[in-house]
Amino acid sequence: MSKTCFLFLALLLASCAASIPYGTDYPLTNDIVHSRDGILSGNVPSGWFSSTEDTIGSALTILLMSEDVSATLTVKELKLDRLAAELVGDQGLKLLALLSGSFHEELPPGSTTEPKEFELRGKKFCSYEIANEKSRKRAVVFSAKGRYYECEAKAVPGTWSDEQYARTFSVQQSFLSSLTF
Repeated sequence: MSKTCFLFLALLLASCAASIPYGTDYPLTNDIVHSRDGILSGNVPSGWFSSTEDTIGSALTILLMSEDVSATLTVKELKLDRLAAELVGDQGLKLLALLSGSFHEELPPGSTTEPKEFELRGKKFCSYEIANEKSRKRAVVFSAKGRYYECEAKAVPGTWSDEQYARTFSVQQSFLSSLTF
């Protein structure tokens, strides 16, 4: 009887786990990008380049661009006040994702997907997508060494297919899986 209960619970938990539709099998180069704050480092995706050292805006800690400059991956630190940091510490990354999503003012209400928590190589992340009639982007939040970060994947506005967005979001997933901190 206990084996049956265990099997049932395992199946129930597996079915409740968030399923992320983007793979981590996009090829990465041996080139390493380091964040400006020195906390993060990861492999640059194939067909992409790092523009981290060239960025003008100090808000970004990592900037990666596709070679045809049609898509970007950015990583920025999310600055939380003491109360917000305590709440995120208690309630988890879903709250951080909701806070992160509230900063994207350019998109209409209701255009954000439900945050989904997941793990890559033992590190916890939470993602959500934002869409309107012109574009889609995906944000993934995580914590590293007591700081909070958002990694955003987006394409230049235009006519992108679902497959092209999925490929860009898989690039993001692969990059995140390579992060060390």
